[in-house]
Amino acid sequence: MTAFSPLTLRSEALTAHILPFGAALVGLHLAGGADNLVLGFADPQDHARIPVYAGAVVGPVANRIAGGRLRVAGQTHQMPRNEGDTCLHSGPEGLHARHWEVRAKDAARLCLGLTLPDGACGLPGKREITAQYALAGDTLTLALEATTDRLTAMNLAHHPYWTLDGRGDVSTHRLDVAATHVLAVDAQGLPTGKLRPVAGTALDFRCPRPVPRDAPLDRNYCLSDASLAVPRHVATLTGATGTALQITTDAPGLQVYNGAFLPATKNALPGGRGLRPFHAMALEPQYWPDAPNNPQFPQIMLAPGQLWRQTTCYRLATG
Repeated sequence: MTAFSPLTLRSEALTAHILPFGAALVGLHLAGGADNLVLGFADPQDHARIPVYAGAVVGPVANRIAGGRLRVAGQTHQMPRNEGDTCLHSGPEGLHARHWEVRAKDAARLCLGLTLPDGACGLPGKREITAQYALAGDTLTLALEATTDRLTAMNLAHHPYWTLDGRGDVSTHRLDVAATHVLAVDAQGLPTGKLRPVAGTALDFRCPRPVPRDAPLDRNYCLSDASLAVPRHVATLTGATGTALQITTDAPGLQVYNGAFLPATKNALPGGRGLRPFHAMALEPQYWPDAPNNPQFPQIMLAPGQLWRQTTCYRLATG
């Protein structure tokens, strides 16, 4: 088995395909359905060659860090800068670009894990990280866990792109998000430190409405000012055919990205279809971006002896 050999899980309602490379969810099918509900490339190795984090677990610090710099225990650490002067998803050698080990597997469960050595991605600590996928009925659950032997920053996130009706067009989907505020951002997509109410703006998805494709949408929706004690429903995405994705998570934020910058790539998808901007929708449970540089945000420091854990459930229903 290689990093690009898909591992298959099945329940009576769903079939999932996961790569050891990036612990990436590259296929999710309803029983009897031909359409892949997530973005997965025809050649699994394109998950390394087309850098859009499709289906991957990203981290150890997801999203953007201004200047790639953050402080841990009073010391400044420099992370790789891979988006101008910004570090995105921990740089080119983040979790999305690593071969995860298979720790356990049965018909409906898969546990993948890896060890990040001290200094990897510019951060301190030997970090043990696991991702456990589990299918039960119409629900896929992902439990992410991490420990460290030194104080470090930890913000894991899952980065699947959803396309629920087989058309490859986000504008055929309707979205609702249970959040009253988003983070304000600058021209680089970095938080300014301020929260903005969504009421009366194009960012208000408290009631279901179509996903826009006339402009980029890439924002952190503020679900809570701390990790939720128990997972709760935070978003629903519904395709034109009535297939609905319901997301439950204990993460305090949800990055909502309409795929505006997906690269036009010929023959990237099964059946010789091409990838293009706005092909699929990313909904990423996470802590708020650039938290170490914004002390008023929910913080992401993980100390020795602590267990970092995040649980997200994806429930699929047909109309």
